[in-house]
Amino acid sequence: MTKVPAQHSAAPHFMLLALAGSLALAGCNAKTKKPDAAGSEAAASGALGDQIVVDPEMSGESGEAAAGKDGPVMLKAADRTPAAISAARKSAADAAGGKLLPAPVPQKASASALAQSAATAAQVSDSARAAKTDCSAKVQYSAAWAAKLPAAIPVYPRGAVKEAAGTDADGCALRVVNYGTAVSPEDVVSFYYSMAQRGGYTAEYRIDGGDHVIGGRKAGQAYVAFVRKLEGGVTEVDLVTSGK
Repeated sequence: MTKVPAQHSAAPHFMLLALAGSLALAGCNAKTKKPDAAGSEAAASGALGDQIVVDPEMSGESGEAAAGKDGPVMLKAADRTPAAISAARKSAADAAGGKLLPAPVPQKASASALAQSAATAAQVSDSARAAKTDCSAKVQYSAAWAAKLPAAIPVYPRGAVKEAAGTDADGCALRVVNYGTAVSPEDVVSFYYSMAQRGGYTAEYRIDGGDHVIGGRKAGQAYVAFVRKLEGGVTEVDLVTSGK
């Protein structure tokens, strides 16, 4: 199983993740997924305070997440200043208990096993597992899903959310968030490694093509983050969490 590279020319912006061969949360099926009107920008912002920034282009007139915005994650100039980066790093360290742990040396290997683990954990109920339910087909796009990530695996502090999707329907538990930050990919990996260790998750770090990938499990829960450096001082993250 392989991971399909990020596609920025088609809507929406999510990287296609071949999770269990079918967990594709990107543009190929976007026209069939309707936004969740109950999940608004205000809901996500209120739940996370100033720890994340919801991209204003992500919201429609009713505040729902827009699944069809093209283009890469963008950050305002003010969010890329040395002071803003330092503040984000401090918030990340605070979230991890005061200090970030150095990530282990990465393996140069496919991240497919980490993606497979997230896909398996997404099928929470016995019936969903038995039926090999495609939980990705049940996701709804909404900024609110960024606020529903596990406490131990959140958006990097002050990250700018571009898109979010998720579902708790029919025995599934899945969240996918695409966001940007001005810190380095190594900073992001160190954050998730530290949070995973603090939260009781395992953590494997791999380099797969141009992506830094970190993922792991805790009982029936799993996560995987694909992290890459874009132009203009932006680090893009595709974060998947699943299970309960």
